[in-house]
Amino acid sequence: MIEEQVITKLRAKYANIHPLIFTRSVERAKSPGDLFDILEAIPQELPVVWSEEEHRWVTTDDLTQSKKFEVIWNE
Repeated sequence: MIEEQVITKLRAKYANIHPLIFTRSVERAKSPGDLFDILEAIPQELPVVWSEEEHRWVTTDDLTQSKKFEVIWNE
C-alpha cells in the first residue's frame, strides 16, 4: 500500500493526467517508485490501455482495446 501523502504529492505533480488513469495507476503500482515510473511513462497519444506484459499504459489502435477478439457465430 502506498502512503496517502505520497499519492497526494504525485497527484499534484501529475495534475494533467486524467483522474481515472491516475487512480488505476495507483491500484496497479507495487511501490511508490513503481507508481512514479508508471506515471512518467504514460503516453501523450490517446486512447491508452493497460498492458500487463509491460506493466505500463500503452497507446492502442485497436478499437476494442483488447489483444484478442473472437467472433462467435450463432447459426
